[in-house]
Amino acid sequence: MKLKTLDLRTHLIKMGIINLIEIFGEKKIETLSLIINKNITETIIADLLIKINSTEIFSDNLLRGYIIRYLPPEYKSYLAYEDETRPVSENEERKLINRAWNRSFNFYKRLIKIFDLNDDYLPDYPVEIEKVKSVNSKNSINETIIQKIIKFILSLFSKRKSSKLGLFDYQVRIKDQILHFFRINKKKMIIHMPTGSGKTKTVMTAILEYHLQNSFLDNNYVIWLAHSDELCTQAFETFESIWTDYGVNTTQVMHLKDQDINDIEKTKGGLIISTYQKLHKTRIDRFGFKILEKIREKNFITICDEAHMVPAQTFKDSIEFIKKLDFTTIIGLSATPGGYYEEDTENLASYFELNKISITDENNKDLDDPIRYLQKQEFLSEIKARQIATNFNFEFDDDEKKEIVNKLDFKNELIHAMSEDNERNICILAELKNLYDEGNSVIVFACSLEHSKLLNSLCVLLDMNTASIDDKTRPNKRKKIIKEFKEKKIKIIFNYGILSTGFDAPGTNAILIARPTTSPILYSQMLGRGIRGPKLNGNKVCLLIDIKDNLIGLPDERQCFALFNKYYIETSYEQTYSTNSNRY
Repeated sequence: MKLKTLDLRTHLIKMGIINLIEIFGEKKIETLSLIINKNITETIIADLLIKINSTEIFSDNLLRGYIIRYLPPEYKSYLAYEDETRPVSENEERKLINRAWNRSFNFYKRLIKIFDLNDDYLPDYPVEIEKVKSVNSKNSINETIIQKIIKFILSLFSKRKSSKLGLFDYQVRIKDQILHFFRINKKKMIIHMPTGSGKTKTVMTAILEYHLQNSFLDNNYVIWLAHSDELCTQAFETFESIWTDYGVNTTQVMHLKDQDINDIEKTKGGLIISTYQKLHKTRIDRFGFKILEKIREKNFITICDEAHMVPAQTFKDSIEFIKKLDFTTIIGLSATPGGYYEEDTENLASYFELNKISITDENNKDLDDPIRYLQKQEFLSEIKARQIATNFNFEFDDDEKKEIVNKLDFKNELIHAMSEDNERNICILAELKNLYDEGNSVIVFACSLEHSKLLNSLCVLLDMNTASIDDKTRPNKRKKIIKEFKEKKIKIIFNYGILSTGFDAPGTNAILIARPTTSPILYSQMLGRGIRGPKLNGNKVCLLIDIKDNLIGLPDERQCFALFNKYYIETSYEQTYSTNSNRY
């Protein structure tokens, strides 16, 4: 490029205050100005856009359009034709502005070159997920001999004592109960473990041990269902780690994506990972229907993560469709196996045929308070809660109260009013500044997407290293933010509805819940992001900061967990074992 490179910050400032306000949002600018009591200038907005967006700055269609529109003519010519002398018509300029954000276009390489920026500012490469991946064990050499040895050892363990396979004692007891239910041919069960206590690892290890004893994965499938791609990735990484360390041969992992019949027929068995949504779409698709029929024939175990959602008709229909009658075992996983209403909890308990496996003590006795037990053992952190009082008031009439109880959520009007209440946001900001200065790693659950962005902008204005994540954040940017949060380079992450599940950052030691909820399940999930204890590479104490106006009717963190016990048959492992010991 013969042209002189431009400075992005200077270019944004030259676009003018009116355009910058249009990009950033007039209401947000007014709020920022009122809260920090400072006039927001072109320079401040330009700096905010650069700091907040970082390498994402060109991915926003509106912002990118303005940046291109205000380029000098010769730069537009270079951008469009790689020829500084060739004029660009208004129609061609519109095409440039509306061009899709895609890395394959050399157009965008020229755009970042104009501002002397590196390739991190380009669109992400398309994420290609391997349809089928082979997972190898470190013990693959002479696997037949080793397999026989391990099977023999495990057969002795099954009669005398259980094998740990990298689990803690409380996880071993859960794993052994799962294996016991397999042996007595229970076809449905739900695993009740608190968030952060290792549900995924425990169940994956139980599957591995059962395979070592029976080699069922050689010719059958385990299907793992979750609600998000993050949870699917977490399941795969856990399985890969366990299989690599303790497996004895090679097995296949398949992401349910765009398979055809040939892809399925190439795999004799292994692990299939899918979101519930993908399973449902595949079931109602003409070609996907045939693929699931093939899978169903060898579906030995289906695992349903976040199982409290399973009774919903769409999910239940899909799960039942891929179940082979009298062959498939369905395992649910949940930290909160029930709902707000007795009917919801009864439906879930009924679906899993009242078979619930929970954490027990060293004597295999059921626990009244599993969270307190794990806290004393330092697997979960102690919760130090405090409230932030605000003067926010909202008076409900009887109909509104009834609607909140029925829907377990608040009306958008209330959420909007909360997120825009300046005094409330000042209280939150003051608390966040204190947490930041103390060096805490904080996750903030905001009222809305815009609220998350607003709080992040306020912190950036105060020179705090923070970030906001939403469903439009590019995968690479999202990974980078989470990595820097784990490394404590970023101290606060703001989000709305993103990090309540499938997020693993054991160093998190403070949770600020700035959004109202009447759902004990959601509340428990949010709290669970910071509950990892010292023995799980977490913290002795986790701070729980609750905005006071959120707390009316909300459950205590341990009540969230123990709320559902009375709807299940008491299944003390000691009782079950002694009654059925002849089956071992």
